[in-house]
Amino acid sequence: MAEKNQIQAPQRLTGFRQRLKVSWIYDAFWTVNDRRVIDQRRRQVEFYRGLLEGLQPKDLIFDVGANCGQKTDVFLRLGARVIAVDPDETNQEILKEKFLMYRMQSKPVVIVGKAVSDENKTETFFMDGPGSALNTLSRKWVDSLRGGPRRSPSPLDTQEFQRRREVETTTLQQLIGQHGLPFFIKIDVEGYEVPVLRGLDRPVPYLSFEVNLPEFRTEGLECIELLKRLAPNGKFNYLVDWDAGLVSERWMTPGDLSKVLEGCSAPSVEVFWKTRAEGK
Repeated sequence: MAEKNQIQAPQRLTGFRQRLKVSWIYDAFWTVNDRRVIDQRRRQVEFYRGLLEGLQPKDLIFDVGANCGQKTDVFLRLGARVIAVDPDETNQEILKEKFLMYRMQSKPVVIVGKAVSDENKTETFFMDGPGSALNTLSRKWVDSLRGGPRRSPSPLDTQEFQRRREVETTTLQQLIGQHGLPFFIKIDVEGYEVPVLRGLDRPVPYLSFEVNLPEFRTEGLECIELLKRLAPNGKFNYLVDWDAGLVSERWMTPGDLSKVLEGCSAPSVEVFWKTRAEGK
């Protein structure tokens, strides 16, 4: 029993450290030592508050590919309820420790320990390491990081993804059936965006996905087409640099964004889609 307690003590300490990352103590520390950490989060909160026009307290947001919960924390600061979806067991524990444990009252977060795809099945999850933001279901993403010249020298060139395991998948539509229609879906799944969007059969007010260029240009264009089928009048915008915000002053048609994406030289872009009319 003493040996078991010795093992559990460091685990509890690690969990408490995760909890501190979303506390006023963490904010106070970085306010004194490096204000940029707090300012960066503040800018993201302000960005989403301006983007998600009409978001009300307790509206639902899906954080697909939640990783360690950085965006989940941002969405909670907007007053939203969050469904945090991530198949990585390390990230699931971090999410629990940050938002559900060591609190007088848990945050409004539901953790779904599955990957998102176009149907219910079992798929191979390629792992750079436990909790890594590079982990993915996309074999193409793995191959793009393993070898060949990249757009700039990067430690990603040495990733081997030697670990893998089988994970259960769900779909966006099934998540909607279980939890309700979200106001916003954030998708960050490292090259697996197309299967994720194939599992959605109705429009939502707002949605975002990442496109890594140039390797996933074709997939990015397919994502635009998938969303166009769901809502032909939906509009698009994008960003390259979070500090600069949305690139275009006006929201674009699917055709306009496709032309931008075809000629874009940035290493990655975050695409935003909305079906909500202005002022509603």
